[in-house]
Amino acid sequence: MMVPAAVVTGHRRRGAHLERGDILIDGGNSYYVDDIRRAKQLAPKGIHYVDVGTSGGVWGLERGYCQMIGGRARW
Repeated sequence: MMVPAAVVTGHRRRGAHLERGDILIDGGNSYYVDDIRRAKQLAPKGIHYVDVGTSGGVWGLERGYCQMIGGRARW
């Protein structure tokens, strides 16, 4: 999902549609502490959570952007 950080918290509703072994990739650039919490909430259900924050602002398309990827090292 690629949404503004302010609306990422709706992941619980999306999590209801996922099954054990699914991977949820969040590209919403939210605060990393929130991503850690979300990953812990989904882990007992067997759903893997990967956060991919994107930096570069409105100039990222022309000047380049950076993706900061976080998640468990192994599943």
